[in-house]
Amino acid sequence: MHTISMLRRTLGLSSDNQVRNRIERIKDLLSEHIRRGPNNQIFLTNPGLELMKQFQELHDTGLTLAEASQVIRATLDIKAPLPYEVSSRYPLNSTKPDPTASDLASALQKEMTLIRTHITALHKQLPSSLDNEPLSDEVQPWWIYLREDVDVT
Repeated sequence: MHTISMLRRTLGLSSDNQVRNRIERIKDLLSEHIRRGPNNQIFLTNPGLELMKQFQELHDTGLTLAEASQVIRATLDIKAPLPYEVSSRYPLNSTKPDPTASDLASALQKEMTLIRTHITALHKQLPSSLDNEPLSDEVQPWWIYLREDVDVT
């Protein structure tokens, strides 16, 4: 187990707050590697130390802490094994359509039909004179009153 001050020396940082900032940036990735000791002291396991070293190496190459955390997350997602194997030639026999997906699709289709009927009813309520009548020259844009008189000469 490694303490904050040990991590500071290992990573070559100048203050404990720098270590805490780095831990905070990738806290979700370190959650299973962080332990709390007496007086709420933070301890980090060896795999967590390796993750912090990778994070610090990325930061030392010139990346910001945010960019380094994104790179760490991306590399961990690539390395994570898939929960199932997928054949590129044949679908899995155990694959069945998700019943909730078809229910959701039918509910969305019903909602779209309802919206279309409401829109049609609203169009029928509009006066027909508004549909074909062009706007008069007296109607000015709303922002015309906000303009100031500018003397360009």
